[in-house]
Amino acid sequence: MQKYLFDFCLPLDVKLIIIVGDGMADEPLEALQGQTPLEFAQTPHMDDMVRSGSIGQFYAIEPGIKVDSDAAHLAMLGQDVNLSSSNRGAYEALGAGLALGPADVGFRVNFATIDNQFVLLDGRAGRIRDEAKELEHAVNETVELDAVSFDFRQTLGFKGAFVLRDDGFSVDVSLPTQYAVGRQIWVRPANGSSQALHTAETINEFMVKTNEVLKEHPINLRRITDQKPPANVVMPWAAGQISRLNPTVRKYGKGLCVAAAPVIKGVCKYSGMDLVNVPGATGEYDTDTIAKGKIALENLGNYDIVLIHIEGTDEASHDGNVEGKLMIIEKIDAMVGLLLEHTDIAQTRFALLSDHGSSCVTHDHMTTEVPIAVCGAGVKADRVQHYDEKSASQGRLNTLFGKQLMAFLTRSQV
Repeated sequence: MQKYLFDFCLPLDVKLIIIVGDGMADEPLEALQGQTPLEFAQTPHMDDMVRSGSIGQFYAIEPGIKVDSDAAHLAMLGQDVNLSSSNRGAYEALGAGLALGPADVGFRVNFATIDNQFVLLDGRAGRIRDEAKELEHAVNETVELDAVSFDFRQTLGFKGAFVLRDDGFSVDVSLPTQYAVGRQIWVRPANGSSQALHTAETINEFMVKTNEVLKEHPINLRRITDQKPPANVVMPWAAGQISRLNPTVRKYGKGLCVAAAPVIKGVCKYSGMDLVNVPGATGEYDTDTIAKGKIALENLGNYDIVLIHIEGTDEASHDGNVEGKLMIIEKIDAMVGLLLEHTDIAQTRFALLSDHGSSCVTHDHMTTEVPIAVCGAGVKADRVQHYDEKSASQGRLNTLFGKQLMAFLTRSQV
């Protein structure tokens, strides 16, 4: 008799690999003769998954809901999602490796470009990359806040995480966004509480002091000379607070997250998964998908579930970069080929999906369904031949929703 971890789960000797191309689904594009990037790109290994398994449609939440990646992954990992109250800043902090107590408030921050009146000129400082680590050191060595303890860490390029450590802080503040170009970035309390006022004043003090340090930094003076936007402020734009972790994934087995994006790492850690750092994983178009695949294979023997997340497809959509999106889709396909070649398909189950669609036309997330393909151990095959949005409507999996995903993927038969 075959042994199972739980009555509804995979056999103990079967592994589950989940591959998420962030924002990989799209809409038909004029630049691609009316095809989507998934239809147009060369994806022989994704197509092999479909031919040997089944395909269907997927909504992280429900039809008509535009969802961010943190909420989508929370749902996919079995968490309840409150779309009116995001904790993104807390997940960013967890994913950056910062400790986060129940009274602490975490923030996603960007190195950004402002003018002398604190008007936002570029929310991502020209997509500054490796230079940002030196700027992080300058901030941490120089900036002090009055009677306040904080942690700041640069993560990927212009991205970072920031934690205020005190029971007198609140998430009830009105923060800028990285897209609010032309507006002043001052933070305001969202209600009349003393905690909200204290939080707003502290963040504004932090931004002023980072600006004082960064505007004359040699890196930024050189960037100005090179006609690049200077990274002259650290701007918090998403807040969050978590009282405790909620390890939902452990219900299904021991899980590992292979990702570069801190928010995804944070959601996975919150949900009970281990994290691993991947050299060459950048969260951009140039990310090393093969390195991610190799790390997954190296660790597969120690885990029941491995989730591999690739951010670059979403970044390309937000930039409207069709060629970049095609490139990263084909890099994901190469990783899929590596995984299929080096695993025993009879002892491994694969799932390939987007967490949401992202449009190269609007540069925003979409509300439509995305394709999900499943193959391997215990998966019945259908007759669909290609992994794309249109083909997904013809598959036998029909429509799946995020909260169903883990229970569905760990069934003995799919």
